[in-house]
Amino acid sequence: MGRTGSSLWIVSAVIALMVLVPLSEGNLKLKTNKGPVEVILHKNSLLQCEIANLAGISLNPKNLGILWVFSQGTERVNILMYSNGNITSQWEEAELSANAIQNGSMSLLLRNVTLKHSGEYKCEVVIPPDYKEFVMMKLEVLAQPTVTVVSRKVVEVGNGGEMFLGCHLNGYYPCESNVEWFQSSPSQSKTKLLTDLCITPPVKNPDGTCKVTAEVRFEPQKEDIGSSFGCRVTHKTFAEPYTVNAAVTLKEAEIRISKRAIVGSVTASIIISVLLLGIGIFLYMWYMYKVPPKLSDIQLPARIIHQELAEITCHVSGFRPNKIHVWWYLKTQSDAREKLIGEFKRYQMIGRFWGKNRIQEIELGNKTLVNWKHRTPNFQDNDDGTYSLSSTVEVYPDLTMDDRVEVICRVWHPTGTEEKHICLRVDGIAPKLSDIIIPHVVQHNSLVMLTCPINFFKPRPLVIKWYRNIKGEKSLLMDTEDEVTSSVGRYSHNVKEFSFPGNTYSVYSMLTFKATVQEDDGDEYFCEVDHVSLKHPEEKCIKLDVKAFPSLNPILCDPVNPRIDKELTLSCNVHSFYPKEITVQWFKDKKAIMDFETSEIIENPGNELYELTTTCTVTPTLLDLESKYRCQVNHKTLLLPKFVEYIPESLVCSPKINEITCDPVNPEIGKALTLACEIKEFYPEEIQIDWFKDNVRINENTKYGIINEELKSENGLYNKVTKLMLISSSADHQAEFRVEAYHSNLSAKPQNQCFQLFLKGAPRFSDFNIEPKIPSYGHHLSVSYRVYDLPSKDFTFEWYKGAEPVKIGVTHSDFVCTPQKTYNIESCLNFVVIAEDFGKELVFLCKDHSKNEFKKHMQLPLKAVPPEVSEIKCTPVQPKMGGNATLTCRIEHFCPVDIDVVWTQGSKTLKDQQVVEVPEMNENGLYSTITELPIVLTGDSKTYICEIRHAPSDDIVEKTFTLQI
Repeated sequence: MGRTGSSLWIVSAVIALMVLVPLSEGNLKLKTNKGPVEVILHKNSLLQCEIANLAGISLNPKNLGILWVFSQGTERVNILMYSNGNITSQWEEAELSANAIQNGSMSLLLRNVTLKHSGEYKCEVVIPPDYKEFVMMKLEVLAQPTVTVVSRKVVEVGNGGEMFLGCHLNGYYPCESNVEWFQSSPSQSKTKLLTDLCITPPVKNPDGTCKVTAEVRFEPQKEDIGSSFGCRVTHKTFAEPYTVNAAVTLKEAEIRISKRAIVGSVTASIIISVLLLGIGIFLYMWYMYKVPPKLSDIQLPARIIHQELAEITCHVSGFRPNKIHVWWYLKTQSDAREKLIGEFKRYQMIGRFWGKNRIQEIELGNKTLVNWKHRTPNFQDNDDGTYSLSSTVEVYPDLTMDDRVEVICRVWHPTGTEEKHICLRVDGIAPKLSDIIIPHVVQHNSLVMLTCPINFFKPRPLVIKWYRNIKGEKSLLMDTEDEVTSSVGRYSHNVKEFSFPGNTYSVYSMLTFKATVQEDDGDEYFCEVDHVSLKHPEEKCIKLDVKAFPSLNPILCDPVNPRIDKELTLSCNVHSFYPKEITVQWFKDKKAIMDFETSEIIENPGNELYELTTTCTVTPTLLDLESKYRCQVNHKTLLLPKFVEYIPESLVCSPKINEITCDPVNPEIGKALTLACEIKEFYPEEIQIDWFKDNVRINENTKYGIINEELKSENGLYNKVTKLMLISSSADHQAEFRVEAYHSNLSAKPQNQCFQLFLKGAPRFSDFNIEPKIPSYGHHLSVSYRVYDLPSKDFTFEWYKGAEPVKIGVTHSDFVCTPQKTYNIESCLNFVVIAEDFGKELVFLCKDHSKNEFKKHMQLPLKAVPPEVSEIKCTPVQPKMGGNATLTCRIEHFCPVDIDVVWTQGSKTLKDQQVVEVPEMNENGLYSTITELPIVLTGDSKTYICEIRHAPSDDIVEKTFTLQI
């Protein structure tokens, strides 16, 4: 029976490893014995531990842990543990009923209780994931004393003699007791306690019980004749004091006459003579006659266990005289020499007849045999005048050193020498293999630990091998005879060792690897254990069922911004699950959606995992703004369904924009007018409204005023009216006003409505017309513009390039009268396009006699032209050392004039030395220039770079020239 102080955490680690779920305190209640449990020595005892509130608690043997812990002083030991449906007991006398556990009873039965079982017991119950509780109880072992009274049968009263009464208590526990002697006299109704009492201190027996003797001395008188004497014992095992009466009778001494004295004297003389003769014969037979000893066979325990105390005894009996010499020897198979274990000598110097014995005893032992110890023999005087002794050696055997050794007990006596031999067989304790512990779910592509508990064995050397069975072929993975930690390929092995008193060990062999479906699903793993106490290796097997938890991608919505009362499609991709069987459901809030589609389950060829796509089509309403759509899956790997949710927070209703209205309907120049536009039935409320005039955003200022009015919403949708107020001018005539409504939750593209403002009495203008459509530099360009509905001929027309008026190339047609009594006219501008026209704006101005001006603008569609750069030339062509030279580069046909020239030599910029001529206009209407770099020839050949940058055309040109001297 091994004990340890490491107790609870070992089993907790086993249970946590078994279930792989966190434990928390729940409302589990246990009931147990009230007060200490008292049990009589060598009887059975039941320690109660039951679930008081079993209703509502589900007991699963695979998901339940029970631990019984024994405490005695500072010593603690796990005596019994239950996990994964298996019961592991460290005490052979401790039992737990597996059937009773199913009914909520974890009570512990102790058989043949001894004093070592006295102490505190703790029952701890763990029911993952919510329940954990324990109770404490105390066990007291009691032993009832055996009471024996010793006395003479008849005592004569009257001659002044004493009598002695003895009361012996044996085999009781606890050792606290009370012993009294009393006298009951016929003449008195009450009993009388005897005070001349001598009680020896309690002495402990080998089994832990106690014994004590209470002796009383008493001088009886004639008045005591007829009295009875009793021994009264008080002990915890007796409900009331226990009494045993002495079988002694008091009688009056007889009166002898003188004749009897004479006869007595003669008789005494004869007796003394006979006695003297007998004493002589007795002394000869007692001390002079030698009797050889008798040796019993050497006695061994039924089984000799490694590192457990074993007593080897030889009884030597019936010898005389008491002079004797006992040796113990050890002889191994590898060494035939005898090694002394210990010896004992005894010699009596003076006989009993002359007084006390003077005895010499010598105890010797060989200190080199540290496992062996010779114990002082029990020497006994026999009633027939012979002697006996029991000689014992103690050993904590080591299986590797003491197995098959020969033990010799040799005895010398004056009558001769005799010896006994015996061969020891030392056994180990075979390991007990529990089922391999694996996680509740072996997850794909995750680390998994296979734990094989190997419990309560000795000696320590142990060989652990792990195998893997792949399609019927068993292959070795690990051979860990002496290694605590080792790794082979993707497998790593770790051994955790626990030691207990008595050199008993337990080992947890843990194989760790990353499990995958394609490599490990369905494969068997074996843990094989070999030990010196086993005839054949033992093994445990586990078959892996690798699973992959399904992963759910976020629910996708098509369209991304769903619209109210418009059909939308929700889709969810479920992937990376194994095995193939899976159940898919759709819910709106808590109501199941029956109309959905799930694609065929396909296998990913890369990792043999499965995936699918499920879709659901719904038509949301405004009431669905706070609804939750859920895609839920059920799979073998899941304790609870797994799901993802989608809330249509971006649910929108696009705005409807009515046409822009003008108040008044026919506005006049210089008078106030209001443009209004109604934006209807949109959701959500956030919306941005902007006004534009000819593509230019209008900001509120002294000329313009903008008002956005919110109307009453209908059916949860929103309406707004936006108004633009202004004092019209000729610049507003025929301008395009535009309302843009940007509903950000709908799309990035705004919705708009346009309105072209025509002022009363103002002419109308056509768009600019150019020929050719794509103008080119150095060629003629014709730009024409038509004016309609002139109220009179009192109008003038002008052309501008930028701010400069154009006089040359301008022609106007004659006024043409219309049936409505208005006039039309066409004005044309002809000119040759040159580089100076790049970026300039053409303006057509129409003025009447009231000085109302109508301006129309057009940007000339001209493009920037990158320069053409010549190669660098050197003058003179072959310069001399120490002379001057000039590098020249031509830059031609570019537009606009903006150009940047940089000369460099190595990392040095030569901008201060370079010369760039002012660009001049060419016949083709583009610019050209020349750049020069004066240099002085002072060394070896050098490389010069001319870099031309033309920012308007995003063009960079580099020319390189290497000067040869």
